[in-house]
Amino acid sequence: MSPELAVGVKRSLELLLLPPAGPLWLVLLGLWVGRTRAATGRAIAVLGVVLALALSTQGVGRRLVAPLEREAGPALDEAALRALMARSDAPQAIVILGGGLRSDRHERPHRYRPHPRTTERMLYGAWAARVTGLPVLVSGGVPRGAEISEAALMKRSLETQLSTRVRWVEDRSLDTADNARASADLLLADKRRRVLLVTHAVHMVRARAAFEQAGLEAVAAPTGFLGAPVHSDWLEWLPSADGAATCWLALHEIGGRLWYRLRGLNRP
Repeated sequence: MSPELAVGVKRSLELLLLPPAGPLWLVLLGLWVGRTRAATGRAIAVLGVVLALALSTQGVGRRLVAPLEREAGPALDEAALRALMARSDAPQAIVILGGGLRSDRHERPHRYRPHPRTTERMLYGAWAARVTGLPVLVSGGVPRGAEISEAALMKRSLETQLSTRVRWVEDRSLDTADNARASADLLLADKRRRVLLVTHAVHMVRARAAFEQAGLEAVAAPTGFLGAPVHSDWLEWLPSADGAATCWLALHEIGGRLWYRLRGLNRP
């Protein structure tokens, strides 16, 4: 199976199994079972509806994300970054992982733009580069159906909008494991092994394991924390688009960690 096809299969499974589709399969199963066993069918269908509602709330999403983010460690402030740079084993480069792109022919001045997740990572990575003075690598290939790589978009945005020079552009990767392998090829060739890895906190543990599997020493620089609410009240238990997105990210990461562990890419 080609890498492109493998990524397409994984993406299809995500869309079919994760919310919102996943719980709806239970509802359909309940309706089918209910033709012969009414009580059992109703119970399965109700479970599907309850899951669909629960997995679209911020309350559930934050509680799924929080333990994943705690494993990533704290965000690094300026003092922490300067302390890292003062060590004998200081990082030698910053790696910013892509988080997707958006495309709309109506957009100006460019049709393609970084996804908001990518933008969050770029903002933190650019700030870390200013504090540390480290050179920057951006990593992200060409998504299915796109005409430009995530890395090329990140380089353009970092250099033209955030005044941050990009030294390396890794534009061949299709997933996190690819990010790691292709980035390692570029960095190790330049004798740089220890890197400051920038990605979302929920994604950090899996990303760091992949980079270390590829032969790099990754120092976690997590951003985009979602597990700590700005405020908490009864509204976080009502369905919302933000709640559904947070739940999806958490379940996507849990599934990704399981997949990597099965493939031997995650350490215990």
